[in-house]
Amino acid sequence: MSNTYTVSDDMNRRKQATEGRPYHFVPLRMRGNGRTHIPTSQTSTLIDEVGGLFALQAMTNSFFEKDFLDATLGNFIRFHDEPHSKMFARWIHQKLTKWDQKRAARSDVPVTVANGHTIVVNDRSSALVAAWHSPKRDRNEVGRHFKLHECRVWMRLHFGGMRESVGDTSPSFADYYVKFIGHFVNVYEGSAPTFVRDSYRWSADPSNIQTYIDNRCRMGDVLVIFLEQALGQIPEGGANDTDWPYILST
Repeated sequence: MSNTYTVSDDMNRRKQATEGRPYHFVPLRMRGNGRTHIPTSQTSTLIDEVGGLFALQAMTNSFFEKDFLDATLGNFIRFHDEPHSKMFARWIHQKLTKWDQKRAARSDVPVTVANGHTIVVNDRSSALVAAWHSPKRDRNEVGRHFKLHECRVWMRLHFGGMRESVGDTSPSFADYYVKFIGHFVNVYEGSAPTFVRDSYRWSADPSNIQTYIDNRCRMGDVLVIFLEQALGQIPEGGANDTDWPYILST
């Protein structure tokens, strides 16, 4: 895995994307209390449009290349040689296709986190706990959950990974996946969904990425600012849109 990445790398990867497919709107589907995401035949088709699990693996590989180097997120990752990318790609695939192959094969070997404690990382929830208790974090930060600025950095880098790997292969997948992240990022921080679309827009501008790289992989514009200040950085319509991402039509 490369220790650096550049804007030219991003552009070259995008050029390798296959010809885009026509756009079709796919809504998020919920059940139970209206907040439990369920896959459908449409979401399964979206995975096929971008190239299946292989494409998702490329997307998460690209994301973790950036995540490992990021000045804000890097300390949440205990060891780079663990299969973070593979597990994340399989989780996305499972959530969008009802596919559960190898779920029973997840490791039950405890890993060591901060203060000598151990945890078995075998699902998304336990992976979050391991990240919060990463031994790389400052002692006074261990156990603290993600804050808004960390979610914004995470989303910007993640959507950057999606753009440079999946590219314009399926605009329908991109549209759905942004809504998908808008649903699940709420688990990390309740205010984060408001900033999902802005994070996606940020990742489209190569100058943003170059500035970030020049700043030693640090997004100073979002770090440790008040919510009111953060809301002032995004379009007013997005800041006040309470229906998204649960819209049912375009």
